[in-house]
Amino acid sequence: MSISFGSARLLRYVITSAAKFSESAVINVSKNEFILKAIDPSTVALLVLEVPRESTIAYRVTSNEQLAVNLEDFSKVLKSAERDDTITLEWTQSSLIVSLERRGFKRTFTLPLMSSAGEVFDIELEYPNTYVVSPTYLYEGLESLERFGDVLKIEGSEEEIRLKAESELGEAEVVLSRERGEIEDSDVRAAGFSTSYTMKFITYFKPVIRVSEKLVLKVGSELPLYFESASQGMRIEYYVAPRAD
Repeated sequence: MSISFGSARLLRYVITSAAKFSESAVINVSKNEFILKAIDPSTVALLVLEVPRESTIAYRVTSNEQLAVNLEDFSKVLKSAERDDTITLEWTQSSLIVSLERRGFKRTFTLPLMSSAGEVFDIELEYPNTYVVSPTYLYEGLESLERFGDVLKIEGSEEEIRLKAESELGEAEVVLSRERGEIEDSDVRAAGFSTSYTMKFITYFKPVIRVSEKLVLKVGSELPLYFESASQGMRIEYYVAPRAD
C-alpha cells in the first residue's frame, strides 16, 4: 500500500515542526484519509495533519493501518526534499519507505517503524473567539517577537489581536488589525481575553504558518491556543496549552 503527495514541501515543514517537540508520531491510514498525530511528552503541544484521499496524486490503501514513526529520522529524510519533489510513502509491517522524485530522479529511504508511539488523544473544545488571520503578517509578527521573551501573551477584541512577548527586560508588542487587513475575518464572543503561552511551542509551528494558504486562530481565556492551517487540500491543526503560572 502507498500514498503519493504532489509536493514534499508542506509535509517537510509539518514533520520538521512536529519533530521539535515530539520523538514520535502515530499515522492512521484508511481508504479515505491519511492522519498523522504528534504530541509532546508534557502534553503542551499537539499537532494533527489530515490529508483526504482526493488531495493526493495517488492513493493505494485497501485497509485501515496504524504506523508509529520516529520523527527525527523522518525529518532528516524530508529535509533533503526539494520544492518540486513529489513524495510517496509505502509501508510494510516493519518499515516505512519514503521516495522523493523530481524530473525522473528518484531517491528512496527506508526507515524502521516503531513498535508503538503511545496513545495520542483527540481534543474537542468550544472556542469563544475565532480569527482568520494573514499567515504572512502572523509569521512576521512572531519572527519579531520570538527573540525577545520566553512567554507570549495574546489579547484581543473583535478588531485586533495583540501579541506580547514578555521577559525580564520588559515587553514587546505586535498588533494585528482587521482595519489594516491583517485579520481577514473574526467571530468574537468573549473580547478582553488574555492568555499566556510558552513562546517556543508557538514558534515551532512557524514553518507551517509561513506556507499556509489560509490560517484560522482560535483563543480564549485559559484555553489552549488553536491554529488551523489549510494548504494544498491538507489541514493541519496545532494546539498549545496555556501556561499554568
